[in-house]
Amino acid sequence: MRDTRRGPEPVSGRDPVWWSGGLDPVRPLVLVVGGALGGGPECVRLLGRLVAHGYAVVAVRLPRPVPCAECTGAFVSRLIDGHAHTADTRSTRVIGFDLGGRPALAAAATDPRIGSVHLVGAPVSRLFEEPDRILALPPMTVDALVDATGAAGGEQLPYLLGGLALLPEQLYEIRGQVWVGHAPDDPLTAPQDLALLKLTLERSVFHAFGATGGTTPRGGPVHRWLVDGVRGAGSPAR
Repeated sequence: MRDTRRGPEPVSGRDPVWWSGGLDPVRPLVLVVGGALGGGPECVRLLGRLVAHGYAVVAVRLPRPVPCAECTGAFVSRLIDGHAHTADTRSTRVIGFDLGGRPALAAAATDPRIGSVHLVGAPVSRLFEEPDRILALPPMTVDALVDATGAAGGEQLPYLLGGLALLPEQLYEIRGQVWVGHAPDDPLTAPQDLALLKLTLERSVFHAFGATGGTTPRGGPVHRWLVDGVRGAGSPAR
């Protein structure tokens, strides 16, 4: 097995991987797409647990600036292509933290290799349709979005993120199961997004975490839910 360890800094270029473990052609691939508020160094124990359960795990950051061509499903599909010889990609699981959930869902609509998607605090439509709402988010969230997207400041975020809404016709195309983790005070996942997903997804599992104090769900309960979901989506090869 081959492992990679790099600092979880936002990156540019063609290789956004900052962590990998358990790479082996017989192990099912789990691709973890980080966002602005989650999917970084706080997830290292989660990544290790997934490896211990028999998966080949690759963690990436969205390249900056966002949006760009890399905020699409093609970004995720290229990453799966790149690990076709180091993991079993035939039923890839994709975990998407907040902004990382957008390309995860977009890829699942077009790439039959994606067997399941697991979302944590992911915006789907409402935030992108009404980007001025971004400026009303908690200051900590705005600062994190500025850092993750490469924006010059919070006032640029509506222009960068506007137009990224996923359409119902895209979501209808998703055949794999989608696990949706959300919190009642999550600043990025609007109730309208949850309603849209419930109406359009063929196979879905929704899980409500407790209040988070105005940030996306994180910590041990989220990690346990993700591990259980990945394992529930199919048993790894032995």
